[in-house]
Amino acid sequence: MRGKETQNSRKRPEQIAVKIVLALAALVLAFTIPFPGTGIEGMEVSASFNAALLATKDPYAMIKNEDREVAYVFLMEHIHSLEALYDISPEAHKRMDDVFRQANVFIANNDMTVSQLVAYVDETEADLSAAARMNIDGAEQFLFLNNTVAIPSGKYNEPVRVMLSVVNLGKAAVTDVVITPTQDTDPKKWPFVIQTATDTRMIKCISAASSVEEGYRLHQDVAWDFIISNDAYTGTYPIKFHAIYYRNGEIEETDLVTYVTVTGRPGRQLIEEEKKQETDTLPPSTPRIIVTGFVTDPAVVYAGDTFHLTITVQNTSTSSTVSNVQFDLKAATEGDNKETMYEAFLPTSGSASIFVNKIAPGETKDLNIEMTARSDLAQKPYVIDLKANYEDAKHNPFSATTSVSIPVKQEARVDYGDAEVLPESIEVGNQSNVMFPVYNKGKTTLYNVQVDFVGDSIEGGSTFLGKLEPGATGNVDAMINGIAPTEDDGTIRAVISYEDEAGNVTTLEKEITLFVYEMTYEEGDWGDMGDFGGEDMPEEKAFPWGPVIGGGVGGLIVLIIIISAIASSAKKKKARQQELDDLDD
Repeated sequence: MRGKETQNSRKRPEQIAVKIVLALAALVLAFTIPFPGTGIEGMEVSASFNAALLATKDPYAMIKNEDREVAYVFLMEHIHSLEALYDISPEAHKRMDDVFRQANVFIANNDMTVSQLVAYVDETEADLSAAARMNIDGAEQFLFLNNTVAIPSGKYNEPVRVMLSVVNLGKAAVTDVVITPTQDTDPKKWPFVIQTATDTRMIKCISAASSVEEGYRLHQDVAWDFIISNDAYTGTYPIKFHAIYYRNGEIEETDLVTYVTVTGRPGRQLIEEEKKQETDTLPPSTPRIIVTGFVTDPAVVYAGDTFHLTITVQNTSTSSTVSNVQFDLKAATEGDNKETMYEAFLPTSGSASIFVNKIAPGETKDLNIEMTARSDLAQKPYVIDLKANYEDAKHNPFSATTSVSIPVKQEARVDYGDAEVLPESIEVGNQSNVMFPVYNKGKTTLYNVQVDFVGDSIEGGSTFLGKLEPGATGNVDAMINGIAPTEDDGTIRAVISYEDEAGNVTTLEKEITLFVYEMTYEEGDWGDMGDFGGEDMPEEKAFPWGPVIGGGVGGLIVLIIIISAIASSAKKKKARQQELDDLDD
């Protein structure tokens, strides 16, 4: 074993040097290779998502399930902001659902760094915004009006102040904003007296914002004082303003529309009547059902467990009640081919459909179902698609599909083999080689696997095995130092620790037998045994016979050597005494 020990000692400096070189190379690559979609520095992210995810995260660290959930919630909030901002068409909403579902599946089933996740979320955010603006005139505009400003009202021949509270919802600041009202000589379109050819206002700068809420806080106000014409009709007028501005050094333009309520002179009621006729001919708005949240009981779902899933849905329409609502749940499928594919979650009742009689405008409903996660699922999030088929008050059919992502965990199963200890008994100051395997028998990856040895008579031997994939084996090959004689039954503990994907640490222990003894002498030295003279004979030694006898073959060899040395010394002493007696004669 000493030969093996010496060989390991020779290799150790070389191995350390190799590890240092590899670590430096990895460090250089980490800072020089940009991530896809993140720019040269690999760190360009959206300000809103950066605040939620990167503020306390290492951008080069691999994402965990909590990061996937942050991305999921962020995209949901972005969808809600778009729905509040635009009158989204059914085609645009379907496109948004497709983009969101594709992003959710990609994030749930792919490993990536934090920086790569942020880049992907930014791309998805842009795709959702583009989808929401389908079929909308001026969809590329970045300036909007603050809808919290009250609509002004006035009476014919009287003054009225019209104020625009302008909001920048783009990712870049806009400057030199020139806003001009679009006047018209038709009293049905322009209820004010035309006093000048143009009536322009200017805003020097409107700063960019990281969120819709911040954009509204950074609004800039401009106002016009008009005189309502004597020919104005009674009703609410849309007042259009044309805006020209600079963004990223380029000239852009858009139209801003506000409203003013006018009381015309008697008999001028045409505007209100025309508006009512137009309203009667408009098709009803599409009622929408969205998922506002979900919970599982238990909160953590393990593979093979049965759990209760509660999904909260809401009818976002402010006027239409939906009825005959049928929800169909379909879990993500796993498997390599059609013959072996299966759903990750199966309902315990056999049916994955839930029926709701009706949902009033703005009302929320909780959908409850009991499901079982397959026992052979890998540890990762799995998507459940929720498809809703329903009718409005006029029995027009509608459908919508959304999804939720449920993380599934696997119980870690760690085992170890028999330990080989060579030698099983060592003297204080010597080393023993301990070897045994560590098995990952579960379906989840073990991280930072380490083995430490604990005992009053030993020290050292810590072994780092690193990452163990499902089904992998890590081999412990440690050199343990004896530092004190054994005072018990010789049991020392090998403490095996590992982490899961969330960084939670688990430990288990293995007992190993190793005796440590110490050679003690009262006087003299074993090297004097070959000298003549009774005075130089070694006196009785204090020797730990129990550990030697319990030490197996190694202890027996030591015992034989000691007995042989004592016998040889006695024989030489007797021969010397005989020579002295002959000389006296």
